Amino acid sequence: MWERRAKVSIGMPIYNGERYLEEALESLLAQSFGDFELVISDNASTDRTGEICRAYASRDERIKYFCMRQNFGVVHNFNNVFRLSTGEYFKWAAGDDVCARDYLLRAVEVLDREPSVVLVWAKTVGMDERGERVPLLYEVSDLNSPESLYSPDPTVRFRRLLRNVWWVDGPFYGVIRSSALAETRWLHPRHMSGDQILLTELSLKGRFFEIPEEMFFSRVHVDKTSKRQRTLRDRATLIDLKSPGRGPLSWWRLLRGYPQRIGMYTIIIWSASIPTTQKLVCQQEVLRGATSWASLRVRQVGSGTSPWR
Repeated sequence: MWERRAKVSIGMPIYNGERYLEEALESLLAQSFGDFELVISDNASTDRTGEICRAYASRDERIKYFCMRQNFGVVHNFNNVFRLSTGEYFKWAAGDDVCARDYLLRAVEVLDREPSVVLVWAKTVGMDERGERVPLLYEVSDLNSPESLYSPDPTVRFRRLLRNVWWVDGPFYGVIRSSALAETRWLHPRHMSGDQILLTELSLKGRFFEIPEEMFFSRVHVDKTSKRQRTLRDRATLIDLKSPGRGPLSWWRLLRGYPQRIGMYTIIIWSASIPTTQKLVCQQEVLRGATSWASLRVRQVGSGTSPWR
């Protein structure tokens, strides 16, 4: 099933990322753990991204560069780098983030040592355009306690992620068992909350482990996708490659994401290899979450900060 060519595959989906790309590539190529391949999927960039990638690929045989004939969208590109990978472990990498030198080494040590762990990530730090430390909007710290994502109880892990839906950057860019990722139903689903859905599905397959040292530096800048996609309308346009439009029909196109998310969580839960009693607990947590999400949106509309604008 998996043809082993490298211990770790790093997948970098990218589009017009010339500004920080070289720094991101240098941090990966300088890793103390060298048994990896770096798969880059370029979503038909129009800047110097392709030129930079080809130059690096010509100097380091671990880099495999693929350029698509047209922009197929962010979700397709994220899934494409995984499908092109061959490693036992897999890590997504952004073209603007930076990893400390021992990130891969520490993550591989945990995954090799603990078969029940499916994902390892490092404590995440915000970094601005100049490389200086800045606070992140949502700080992710789990500390591997009995009530954390390291818990042996899948219901605890599922609840932890579902109640902290903004915990994305750190865990999502962690090192994952490729076999567990390949068994997910959709990989990164084509949904506005696809990264969150994927992480919750992985949480039902095994434990997550947080490296307590600061080893992942998430770039915070005005062109970052999360900065530009502030509303549901923006996020829907990013995922669907077209605007949902305006008027009542557009509201449905935006709102349908909520029942879709509930449906996806339900499919994930009842497909998981866990006891029925645990599935019921997880399903109850989804229903609680749906009530919480609806309440949040009502408050936003009432306060004039509607996410649908």
